[in-house]
Amino acid sequence: MSTLALLGGEPIVKKRLGSTWPVFGAAEEKLLMEAFRSGKWCRLVYKEKDVQSMVTRFEDAFAAYCGTAYAVAVTNGTQALECALKAAGVKPGEEVIVPALTFVATATAVLLVGAKPVIVDVDPATYNMNPAAAEAAITPRTKAIIPVHNGGYPADMDRINAIAAKYGLRVIEDCAHAHGSEWKGKRAGSLGHFGCFSFQQGKTMTAGEGGIVLTNDKELADLAYSFHNIGRVAGRPFTDFYNVASNLRMTEFQGAVLLGQLSRLDEQIEIRERNIAYLAEGMQTIAGVKPLRRTPEVTRWSFYYWNFHYRAAELDNLPRHVFIEAMEAEGVPVMRGAHGNPIYHHPVLKTNSDVIVADCPEAERIAATEALALGHAVLLAEKEDMDLILAAMEKISHHAGELLKRVG
Repeated sequence: MSTLALLGGEPIVKKRLGSTWPVFGAAEEKLLMEAFRSGKWCRLVYKEKDVQSMVTRFEDAFAAYCGTAYAVAVTNGTQALECALKAAGVKPGEEVIVPALTFVATATAVLLVGAKPVIVDVDPATYNMNPAAAEAAITPRTKAIIPVHNGGYPADMDRINAIAAKYGLRVIEDCAHAHGSEWKGKRAGSLGHFGCFSFQQGKTMTAGEGGIVLTNDKELADLAYSFHNIGRVAGRPFTDFYNVASNLRMTEFQGAVLLGQLSRLDEQIEIRERNIAYLAEGMQTIAGVKPLRRTPEVTRWSFYYWNFHYRAAELDNLPRHVFIEAMEAEGVPVMRGAHGNPIYHHPVLKTNSDVIVADCPEAERIAATEALALGHAVLLAEKEDMDLILAAMEKISHHAGELLKRVG
């Protein structure tokens, strides 16, 4: 093979891999201009459901897509979690179990409602919450569990729901990575008491910002509505307020863009699933990299990023950061996977006395040496781009000894 690009050779990739992000076009523009020309830029619900509202139309469409009866669109994914936690009845001082490998907001949302995040270890096979670790962390103060579908790979919802039922806990799915993923044929967001999504700029559906809370329980939906609308109660006078709550309402512009984005999602998922299957097969013969094992329960995998394992021992213990540098030099934007360091490393959580941290050896090991990922836009591509990614992996694997000499 030719010399590694990191050592002065020609890179494998000499073009942009995958797609620019976000992907948008006539569908979003048409809906956005419709909202703009209406002069009605925020949904103000009085007594009847406003079926003309872009936000209402998006809520209905996304709830139907995910298989839930109710949806409440909000300002962003963090506040979707806050809204769900309040609607779930989580009170100050109570505990909520969250995984160690996730975005910091999974835990800070708990703190923002006055509760205590309890951070537990992850399953090394999936990088999701370890159900056994979650059960071991339950105390009389535990009120809820927030499983995160890391990278869009569904958490083990059978075991998590069984544990929650056993102890009388609420399950709030953090689906920020999992728009369209499925566990046993059921969509993410429909598997717990609540499903919370983000539509931030980088997500697989985006309006720049935005979020949504899904549920199949009318009582919980009514509470979520109240907590997103300054404490109002649907069907009662607009001037009356019943709960201490913020204004978390989504704008009509966001609702319009998201309706357009939803129309693209299934085709994009199909392309990404086809490509990760191809990559997973190709990686079987390349030392140093290994795909996550996809279990039969994961009937659809819509990912925010595609996690895979780095096996340094197969490359004479070549440090992961050197492998990343070499891949980037070859033109492949590989990154640390599983959302980086365990969240309790963040100063905001590390110094907070309300944060409870269980022993998390797997999360520490995975974050320090193992997890790698490719972003979803990179994999929104043709097969030839996947061949280039595999070629870069193979090239680095073949030249690992030369890289070891370089790093001493």
